[in-house]
Amino acid sequence: MTADRQELLRREEAAWSALLTAAERVPAELRTVAGVVPDWSVSDLVFHSGKYAELTGQRLEQMASGTFVDEEQPQEQWQAMNDGWAEESKSLTWEQSVAAAEACRAKARSALEALSEVDDTAASWFSDETFLHYAEHTDEIERFADST
Repeated sequence: MTADRQELLRREEAAWSALLTAAERVPAELRTVAGVVPDWSVSDLVFHSGKYAELTGQRLEQMASGTFVDEEQPQEQWQAMNDGWAEESKSLTWEQSVAAAEACRAKARSALEALSEVDDTAASWFSDETFLHYAEHTDEIERFADST
């Protein structure tokens, strides 16, 4: 089955916009303060969301080149990536975090656009690691914004 590329891109754009709208509800001076989820700030979650989009872009590029191997990564590997990204994001300003995340999501979008066909595997990777992932963190950021 071929997924609707334009619908996936539209959903990614809308979810990204919602994530940033939620983040902007948090006072600027609190966006880099941990507490949205334990040890993570709004800035950390935006950067993290971007990094997952970038990872998706890499996977989609592998699909396009025929080098993609769909194998389950152990939880420890996912956690190590998350920990590394969290450490990296803590050294960034809010503006730097958003700019980096924007560049990362651009990679996912352009990789999806470059695929000759968007099959179920590509659509699933894109959906799971972009707009569905953004929505999870949007909810957390909105709760944090409501509490500030």
